[in-house]
Amino acid sequence: MRTFKAPPPGEAGYALLAAVAGLAVFGYIAFAMLAAERGGLSGTIAQGQRARLSAAADAGLVLAASNLAAGEFGREPWRIDGRPYHIRFEGFALTIRVEDERGKIRINQLSEDQVRLMFQSAGIDGRRLDEVTDAFLDWIDVDNDRRPYGAEAEDYAGLGYRPRNGPLRSLAELALIRGVDKPLHDRIAPAATLFFGGAGAFSPSTGHPLAIAVMTGTGMGSPQVIERQRAIAGQRVAIDLSEGESLTARPLTVRVLAEDGQRGRLERATIIEFPRGPGGGWEIRQEE
Repeated sequence: MRTFKAPPPGEAGYALLAAVAGLAVFGYIAFAMLAAERGGLSGTIAQGQRARLSAAADAGLVLAASNLAAGEFGREPWRIDGRPYHIRFEGFALTIRVEDERGKIRINQLSEDQVRLMFQSAGIDGRRLDEVTDAFLDWIDVDNDRRPYGAEAEDYAGLGYRPRNGPLRSLAELALIRGVDKPLHDRIAPAATLFFGGAGAFSPSTGHPLAIAVMTGTGMGSPQVIERQRAIAGQRVAIDLSEGESLTARPLTVRVLAEDGQRGRLERATIIEFPRGPGGGWEIRQEE
């Protein structure tokens, strides 16, 4: 586990500039070493491009952590409701989103009704809704008894894997469940979490709209969901953290998209936490 100290405001800019100053040097070294080892340039250029994009994404993570800690230094901190921040950074275009893990669907702790509502809120209906709901429940339960529209081990035999018969271990695993195609997975995964830390109730004020629909049991048409959708779209001011809430020990996903303007792009998601508060440094809990 890596721990990072949040720099004071007078030093934050220097830290970021130093981080990015290494991009050109690192790219050149990577280019030279790979060219010498492989004797070719096309692959080396691609590797160097990816290395620079990776370093830019790292810089975006540091920038997000610094801005989340800004409240400790008297500046307005970034919001944690998933809204995009667009930054031009040493020739790279960075799109950064910070998501509150407490504002997501706790996918391994859902009731059967919540599972059904999750798929329904994601746009599934009719017979398919019955099938994907039962298949999900069969995947996570401990037995091998198939529900009326579900799927157990024999239904996956030709695919080379078996149901988990236990909690999901990654959100990517959701795509293995019968009836969950890529579009459905891509609608649910950003709103779901396996990692939300210890104590802490669901947070509607920073929640993903789909998560609000499921965790409050109100569905996608509720006023609360519509208000959150408007806030994220910038049509109204988002609700700040309630008084008494803080970022201390609150898991946050930082999503960074780095683009170099030449069709090179890299996306990275990292879960971080401020275990002692934003002024006491931050730690990486999980990287994708």
